Amino acid sequence: MSNRQRNLGINIRVTPQEKKKIERNAKKCRLTVSEYLRQLAMNKEPKALPPEEVVQSLMRLRTVISAFEKAAENASTDNGRNYYRKYADHIRQIMVETLQMITRSVAESEVKYDGNN
Repeated sequence: MSNRQRNLGINIRVTPQEKKKIERNAKKCRLTVSEYLRQLAMNKEPKALPPEEVVQSLMRLRTVISAFEKAAENASTDNGRNYYRKYADHIRQIMVETLQMITRSVAESEVKYDGNN
């Protein structure tokens, strides 16, 4: 939904601690406080996301994998092609394992509102 259609405001009172908690949870999800609260109100559970540094690191790994794959295509021998493919596969496996660990870690620390947070 576009912001242009959102022309009504809702004001709520919170304690300083509640405000900090809401802002911290919204930041973990990379959402504005408004969007975070809107999702909660619509019975959606905002998900905490991995830090941007992790995302950038994974993107760099993907670039390295692409370079190995290109080197495999340009290799002049079967041994050369196999060498580059083997290491591209190893790096890809490490990337998959890292993503799985991040997913588990984020799932364990997901932002949830249970009334006691």
